[in-house]
Amino acid sequence: MSIKVIVFDFDGTLIDSNRFKHEAFFEVFPDDEHHAQTVRAVLAYMNEQSRFVILAEVLQRLGMDQGPGLDARVKELARRYNDIVLDGAKNCPEMPGAETMLASLSQRYRLYLSSMTPHEELKDIVRYRNWGGYFEDTYGYPHQKAATIEHIMGREDVGPRQVVVVGDGNSDRQSAEANACFFVPVTPDFNLGDLAHIIEDL
Repeated sequence: MSIKVIVFDFDGTLIDSNRFKHEAFFEVFPDDEHHAQTVRAVLAYMNEQSRFVILAEVLQRLGMDQGPGLDARVKELARRYNDIVLDGAKNCPEMPGAETMLASLSQRYRLYLSSMTPHEELKDIVRYRNWGGYFEDTYGYPHQKAATIEHIMGREDVGPRQVVVVGDGNSDRQSAEANACFFVPVTPDFNLGDLAHIIEDL
């Protein structure tokens, strides 16, 4: 049974954005060691969660109770975070060979994008980079990765062993495992130019 669908993560897989998105969490809080230590502690164990979940956790560790006040503060900080990272995500370097690889694979497979970047922001970044033509669809937060893959399999009428998930995070691996799909990990030394051969060998 041959591969029909490839589902890509975005940050750290197709664009080199992980560093500045990480640093932006520190920028939205006061510049002191107490806040920085709290942000570091939260990112150490939940860095793949959405910005809303991360910001809420930081605020709760800083002493803010759950409720309307917390929700409003999370939205405010998320807007500031978005202002910092949106331009960066549009203009940061692609991962080496990403666009060439997408242009080639999109001629042979059905490509999808699944990310924890908010949905509308993700679509905006993809449009800005002129990558929309490579993907059948894009799915950002609040879409959850495992559910997204299940949805894509139904939409394409394919089985698990006809789908490959490509990503740099545990959430990508877990979403593939939850759906019994193939997973290709993007490590720091991974060459996207090798992806076609890897998929052909599955």
